[in-house]
Amino acid sequence: MRVYAQPVIRSESRLVIVPAVVLDPGGAYVADLTAGDFQLLDDGTPRAVRVDTPDTGVAPISLIVAVQRAQLSAAVLAKVRKIGAMIQPLIVGERGEAALIGFDDDLQIVQEFTSDPTAIASAFSRLSSGSPEPSGRILDAVELASKMFAERDPGRRRVLLIISESRDRGSKTKPDRALQLVQQAGIEVYAATYSAYATAFTAKSSDLPPPDSGGDPLALIFEAARGAKKKAAQVLASETGGAHFSFLKQRALDGVITNTGIDLHSQYVLSFTPPADAAPGLHHIEVRVRGDARYQIRARRAYWLDE
Repeated sequence: MRVYAQPVIRSESRLVIVPAVVLDPGGAYVADLTAGDFQLLDDGTPRAVRVDTPDTGVAPISLIVAVQRAQLSAAVLAKVRKIGAMIQPLIVGERGEAALIGFDDDLQIVQEFTSDPTAIASAFSRLSSGSPEPSGRILDAVELASKMFAERDPGRRRVLLIISESRDRGSKTKPDRALQLVQQAGIEVYAATYSAYATAFTAKSSDLPPPDSGGDPLALIFEAARGAKKKAAQVLASETGGAHFSFLKQRALDGVITNTGIDLHSQYVLSFTPPADAAPGLHHIEVRVRGDARYQIRARRAYWLDE
């Protein structure tokens, strides 16, 4: 397995890229906006922005898909293996690239970045169940993804799609550290979450681990009764301007991939340069459409400047 160093994410130009989705009151994507229609506030101060659209040309996508692979997710993995062929045509496009991470109580890079649709599909088909323990280190997978993105062209859009339960199980990475990493790297997080308990009832028996695999057949029932769960994946999506989807059956997961692609290819990509004297650390962003408060806008809420 390739070893990645601690991420040090810097931008010499200090250019901040802010992909934004604009929806009308009915939830439809709004097209035909221009730079003059947007107002971007950087810690409350308006900044001049450039706006790229699908018509004018936007930066290509680097996508990492991070999939929970513990045995309690076996029924979901059977569905995830079937979506590999959808990644290139629907999400990254011809100029994009994708990588695949599997995680349970360990992290595995199943596929390094590639633009080959056959290699992407093959990597998904190789996903296999891992730990018999109910593990899922979402935040550690986010840190690994940030290290992988640090080696890519900083001009690309960085997208992380997490397919997992909502809650984190056993990460060493703290939530504030994970948020800092995605803000530093300008990563948009999309979350596709499921209930391992409910999904198991939609699976064929051949998709579930055998009785002697070390897994406890009652574990899913006990887990469902353990009270409130943390929503690590949803929080990351909300803070970075991505979207959260939930799914149960194969058709719904296919819809997640389709809708993620539509969302990404409907974005306006705003960019601006903070002033030279801007303080290092966390800065808050707010994106508005001038003159129409009815519009719903999803965009990253913060960025991070290094010293």
